Amino acid sequence: MKRIGAGLAALVAAALLVTAIEGQWFGYASFLMHGQDRSAWSGTESEPQRILDAAYDGQNESITLLAVGDIADCPERLNLAHVLPATAGLLGLASPFDTSHVPASATAELADRWPDAPILALGDLVYNSGTAREFSDCFDQVWGQERPRILPTPGNHEYETPGAFGYYESWAGRAGLGSEGYYAAHAGNWLVLSLNSEVEAGAGSPQAQWLSDTLAAAPEACVLAFYHRPAYSLQQRGGLDSATALFRTLQAAGATLVLNGHNHFYERSLPLAGDGAPDRSDGLLEFVVGTGGETSKVRPVAPTTASAVFGHLGLLRLELGADSYRWWFHDSATGEVLDTGEGGCSQRVGAPA
Repeated sequence: MKRIGAGLAALVAAALLVTAIEGQWFGYASFLMHGQDRSAWSGTESEPQRILDAAYDGQNESITLLAVGDIADCPERLNLAHVLPATAGLLGLASPFDTSHVPASATAELADRWPDAPILALGDLVYNSGTAREFSDCFDQVWGQERPRILPTPGNHEYETPGAFGYYESWAGRAGLGSEGYYAAHAGNWLVLSLNSEVEAGAGSPQAQWLSDTLAAAPEACVLAFYHRPAYSLQQRGGLDSATALFRTLQAAGATLVLNGHNHFYERSLPLAGDGAPDRSDGLLEFVVGTGGETSKVRPVAPTTASAVFGHLGLLRLELGADSYRWWFHDSATGEVLDTGEGGCSQRVGAPA
């Protein structure tokens, strides 16, 4: 009986160990213990700022950006690494990911048409859980060549790993200080904000205070913000409190553009008030570009939708001028422009004189 009891205890202990490993809790504990690399934020310029500076055309006061989210989803082979990926990784077993036929490869090839343009990566950068191994063995195998010019923001799938630590480890000096997931950079007359729709953004939260302070201090007339979940879209999904709070703050401050992913189609809204109603005089323009590697079926458009494209992978290309912007949504397979237009910056509220 003692042997049976000891054997059962050993099995339970092994099961608990594997459960902890697969739940990424050992990795998360190590991340919390060692902290994120803060060196890229310790100087006068952050890494995102250096990326924008390298691309900014001072003579023409313009910069070209690309934007897309919901990117690398690699099919998995049925083996031990598929069933117990974290344990297999510790044991040094082969990756289960098959990267030979991944839809996101087409968007990477399209992005290469503008090799100097920074890329705003709109969350859900890798599926399914944003683990460190998914980033190294899936995302980097498909989109790794674009990594040097990416400005990221986290999505809900990154937070399937505790504290999204796989995302923060993978992006280190480009994910913001600590593990807040928000940061600011500047490009000419544009303030560029990477925000985090996956953590609290309501009144009194650290993110809300940081956003208000950053908007108040920034001298730029034009503001572009990007985060994962759209506050208002023709596909309404749960968990939008933070996205809505961010949108309302940005609209009240006179921001010009908001870019999101999450929904697997392209959508351009009418200018919207903070409550999501059309407002052509003071509204904020929202783009949904969840088309990096995922697509969804045709849906009925909403009264607030100005343009929608379904069933196409693609990238949004933006050209930001001194006080204006132009956009093109390109199909990944052909490069065809499926939506295009231009606009001027909104009147900023509360900007320093």
